[in-house]
Amino acid sequence: MVIVLIRSIILYIAVLISLRVMGKGEIAEMNAFDLVITLLLAEVAAIPMENNNIPILYGIASITGLVFMQTFISYFALKSRRLSSFLSGKPAILINKGKIDYKVLKKERITIDEIFEQLRVQGFFNIEDVQYAILETDGNLSVIPSPTNDSNSSKEFKHLPISLIIDGQIINNSLKSVYKDKDWLFDILKSNNINNYKDVLVCILDEDDNIFIQRKDSN
Repeated sequence: MVIVLIRSIILYIAVLISLRVMGKGEIAEMNAFDLVITLLLAEVAAIPMENNNIPILYGIASITGLVFMQTFISYFALKSRRLSSFLSGKPAILINKGKIDYKVLKKERITIDEIFEQLRVQGFFNIEDVQYAILETDGNLSVIPSPTNDSNSSKEFKHLPISLIIDGQIINNSLKSVYKDKDWLFDILKSNNINNYKDVLVCILDEDDNIFIQRKDSN
């Protein structure tokens, strides 16, 4: 038991030193490349901890090799924007000038519900209050409010914004929650020169009972 304790302490110190060598930036803004290195560090440290038959030097050697590779690649990534983009990816604009970019959503494998959820987390309940939403390389969402949005103002909502149509599919439960039917929805679509609800990317009843509609072909 004492041996296991000592091995665990040594490997803990080795991993801690490795993370310090890699720098604070690697931890604060972890992209896919950094995540892979971190997971591998945890794995190679765990194996000697669990198996006393494996020399502890093997674990330290593996950790040292990973840190060397990470430092080596990161150095050249700083010198080459192409290599940096390959390893870390590029920010993706999910909402561009108040419009959802459906092609980018599909490329990044993000659903409309997920982007609405992230907007709500940041205090944006109405898509019309968002000018740009950018998915950063570390997975965080940066939001630029529209010029008409006053983030300091507060008001009483009649209800939360309700999605009536998402990606060409009518949300029947949403219609029921506002005591409306499909005929009411179709009349609204026709008033906006939309004959087929399948052509609608999103149709939202906002907190003031105003309708926001974006076609699929508006990207």
